[in-house]
Amino acid sequence: MVVKLLVKIFAIFVLFWYININCMMYKFFYFILLFLLFNSMIPIANAASKELVSHDESQNGGNSQELSHMVYFVSDLNFLNDSIQKKDYVISLDIIEKIRERIQFQQHRVISSFFPSIITDWTLKRQEDVGDNELADTDYGVIFTQSYFNEQGHTIEINVVNAEELIRDYTDLFNNPSLVKGMGNTHIIDKKGYKTIETILDDVKHYEQNIVLSNTVIMTLIAIGIDDVSVLNHFLESIDIKALDSYLN
Repeated sequence: MVVKLLVKIFAIFVLFWYININCMMYKFFYFILLFLLFNSMIPIANAASKELVSHDESQNGGNSQELSHMVYFVSDLNFLNDSIQKKDYVISLDIIEKIRERIQFQQHRVISSFFPSIITDWTLKRQEDVGDNELADTDYGVIFTQSYFNEQGHTIEINVVNAEELIRDYTDLFNNPSLVKGMGNTHIIDKKGYKTIETILDDVKHYEQNIVLSNTVIMTLIAIGIDDVSVLNHFLESIDIKALDSYLN
């Protein structure tokens, strides 16, 4: 665009030089030239300005959320450092608990991104609606918990747990499948490439899948009230297990 504009200006000057015109006519054409030049430069400046703003937004937009929550961590950590130096350990412990809760909240946000927030016929039970007693187990190996419900009152609960000892027991079953045969409603299956212990209790409409993600982490899905296990299988398809596994390991 700039090159074309310069070419036009040069052509107009050549035209003035070539044609013998009087002073008044020259002034008139000179005024027209300046007017055209000014109007041609405005869209160029606007485009450059918009491109700069767009570039800044693209650079900062992805980091704004991270920076906003880091401000709180830095503030809390500075406060913690000051309280420890003053040997005010009561306040120090309160600050540590506050930081812990903030970390848990941020981790919940990350892990929840691997699970559906919107799914047909199911409603997510938001974290702010979860009572303190339901989150109390996070002190006992639960990394993440989330639940869904539908209009019929059926529920699907998800728990991601550090359960190294339980996984060792499951590994024994995986290595000796014959042991599972005597367990009635329990089977060894594969879910998206992960070994899974599935329990189906049709008589009480209880369905459970324990998916072993690693040597230390297991994801448990428990559905109550659904018609059959196919509903749980369909729900599982909306979970990004690979991303969850990658994040935790």
